[in-house]
Amino acid sequence: MNAGIVLTALLTMSALLQIWLAARQFRYLQRLAERRLREAGRARVAFACSVTALEFMLTLGLTLGGGIAYLDGFWHDRPAGAAGLVASVVLASVLLHVALRIAYARIVEASLDVARFSLKELLARASRPILPIIIVSAAAGQALAWLMTTAPSTWWLWATLLWTAGLIARVWLISDQPGGGLGTPFLPSSQPLTDPRLAPRLAAALARYGLAGSEIRITVSPPGALRANARLAGTGRSRHVELSDTLLYLLTPAEVEAVLAHEAGHWRCRHVIRDLANRALLSMAGFGALALAMHHPWILGQMAIPDTSPAAWLAAAVALAPLAAVLATPLRAHWRRQMEYEADAFAAAYADKQALMRALEKLDASNATDRAGDPIYACFHHFHPSQTDRRRRLDTMPTRE
Repeated sequence: MNAGIVLTALLTMSALLQIWLAARQFRYLQRLAERRLREAGRARVAFACSVTALEFMLTLGLTLGGGIAYLDGFWHDRPAGAAGLVASVVLASVLLHVALRIAYARIVEASLDVARFSLKELLARASRPILPIIIVSAAAGQALAWLMTTAPSTWWLWATLLWTAGLIARVWLISDQPGGGLGTPFLPSSQPLTDPRLAPRLAAALARYGLAGSEIRITVSPPGALRANARLAGTGRSRHVELSDTLLYLLTPAEVEAVLAHEAGHWRCRHVIRDLANRALLSMAGFGALALAMHHPWILGQMAIPDTSPAAWLAAAVALAPLAAVLATPLRAHWRRQMEYEADAFAAAYADKQALMRALEKLDASNATDRAGDPIYACFHHFHPSQTDRRRRLDTMPTRE
């Protein structure tokens, strides 16, 4: 069986699947009464299809188009060649996604009036993570290539442990430190909540949730950012909730408290740890599949990659990531939706569930998002449940006394 033909067939089938899903979502959006949500949904679906097409074109260019073969020839006899080859392939993907992020902000978000950044600001914000990503990719590529050479039968287990350690480090570096820690250059700045009326109320709410002493921080949105959001951050003693300043302007104190209860639910249900475990399992499956493929070196040759070194296999795996995401994303989306339901249940038990629903509706309206959608499309693309599903579940829960 020719691996090149199989790769082309898989990419074609994946593209057709995305087109079919998009068509279903377009038909669903036609039934939405609110024009702004309808147009926002169409724009996002169309842009997602464009992203998929460009990712698949990059995959073909790097594999059958000879991109990896050229890069491998450049790096093959150089010091730290594995690091250079893997980082080069990652750089190609990163540059594509930086361009797509800028295009999304300029075309979609600007038209929906949820962000007003100049092109210079977008370039600065989108390009900041490039250097750290390349450094980490180079180090990971060199380390994985060394593992594949020194432990050919068990490297994939060690690679899973290394990858999981990297995920944990990322949580600590970016999310664990108040104000962003080492990730400060890449995150909005934040400061403690000092509102004399809201701060004591939310502190008392956290104590009621079993999280006394946890800090509440307000992220200062950069000029032009209109999106309202809330998120949990950190673990252990550094755990804290971050609320955007735009969210405080948008919601009433009761609604802010309900959102806080939802975020506390993520903590109490150990969703950070569970999400890390889920991602570790997916990474183990990916490394295991790569280890099996390496027993068949002809696969690379039929994908126009003449070298069969560990670095070449890693570069091919990076290039094939969009194809793997077609399988992994629905599974991750399902896990995340279940976590949202659990956090909603916690919020209903400790706060006003009607205030939570009002807050969610306001946030969706402000951000021009509608979580509802075609059921099959939602299974593949939605990491949050629809408002209808959330309300249906909340209605079955007892009201807090």
